[in-house]
Amino acid sequence: MKKYSFFLIISFFLVSCYGKTSSNPTEVYQLWIGTKPSKQIKVINGQYWESGHWTKEYVLFLELQTDKSFWDKFKKENNLIIDTIKNEMITSEQPEWFNPSKNSIQYKINDHFDQGSRYCEDLTNNKIYIYEIQL
Repeated sequence: MKKYSFFLIISFFLVSCYGKTSSNPTEVYQLWIGTKPSKQIKVINGQYWESGHWTKEYVLFLELQTDKSFWDKFKKENNLIIDTIKNEMITSEQPEWFNPSKNSIQYKINDHFDQGSRYCEDLTNNKIYIYEIQL
């Protein structure tokens, strides 16, 4: 019985240590939302990392081109407000393509539990840049 318990514990740690990564834009979108993008959403770039831990920490970068109705609905449903601090760099680990223009409006979650996720509406090219972190 002790040998069985030992192997069960070791198996649990081995299985729970594998994370998930992706740089396939459509797959990243699906990992984030849980469904494929609709016809109104063009997923241009994506990068995703998820821990192998049961708490499912993740870091996500997305570049989307979508219609205004999607973005307005997203802002409302996620209680986003304009980020008045406007940090130049979201994170040092952002992909090269994650580069909203200076004409972007940066949003954050209107909540005391803000972990640093930021959502940028690029007014120059009508793209949405999403950096989401869950730790």
